[in-house]
Amino acid sequence: MIVMDRENLLARGWSHVVSTTNDVGELEAFRTRVGAPAAALQLGNPRWPHLDLRGEPRERALALGDIVIVERTSDLIRYVRRARGSV
Repeated sequence: MIVMDRENLLARGWSHVVSTTNDVGELEAFRTRVGAPAAALQLGNPRWPHLDLRGEPRERALALGDIVIVERTSDLIRYVRRARGSV
């Protein structure tokens, strides 16, 4: 499942997107779906692969009805930890 924060409070205009299962293929498919550049996929931390979205791809993602959107990055982290059973 894809989860996205509405806006990264430390970087206005940006959002994080994660997979609840750390599925890089799911993230890559989502990146393509919203038209984000390849550089949006961040794989530096294997525990938290994610997309960094801004501009039109971010707006497209926020308009989708089939993903979970939370308000803040801290909410995103809590949601994913609960989904993974690591609360």
